[in-house]
Amino acid sequence: MSTKSSPKSSPPSAPPSAPKSAPKVGAQFLRLNLVSETIALLPTEKVTQVLTIPIDRVVPMPHMAPWVIGAYNHRGEILWLVDIGHLIDLQPISQQASSLSSYTTIVLQVDSENSTSQLLGLVVNGVNSTERFDSNSIKVSSASPNTEFEKLLKGYWEKSPTEILPVLDLDLIWQKVAD
Repeated sequence: MSTKSSPKSSPPSAPPSAPKSAPKVGAQFLRLNLVSETIALLPTEKVTQVLTIPIDRVVPMPHMAPWVIGAYNHRGEILWLVDIGHLIDLQPISQQASSLSSYTTIVLQVDSENSTSQLLGLVVNGVNSTERFDSNSIKVSSASPNTEFEKLLKGYWEKSPTEILPVLDLDLIWQKVAD
């Protein structure tokens, strides 16, 4: 009995793999306009969505802080709307445009002191885009904050030598709103 030896076959070569894109590193931030020319970054860790809310669907609340615009029924839950620009002593959203028909609102899911989760809507002039960078690169100012805006900042991010952007602190904003 003769045995034929078969030529050894090599395993099929794997198809060339597609080049892997660089992993996205760092935290994500919304780039927003607080007023028409004041830009800030807001961490997205507690952001659930960005809404456009018609003004006529917002119920004004009497005897509230001047920066509380009112309440909005969002999927059966009360969404308190806060004018973030007014909160930090910038021009109120109502004074920025005479024919405003809706509010651009960033919806946050925040934890309150009694361990329940609440919705908070930050009304801004506009949301432009997102930025992604390592949150450790946020530089904290050594000067003590002297404006309401500076009191609610986590620090500054230097995107380029000509563009240094303030980064809002969600916890400080919530503390101020909840007081």
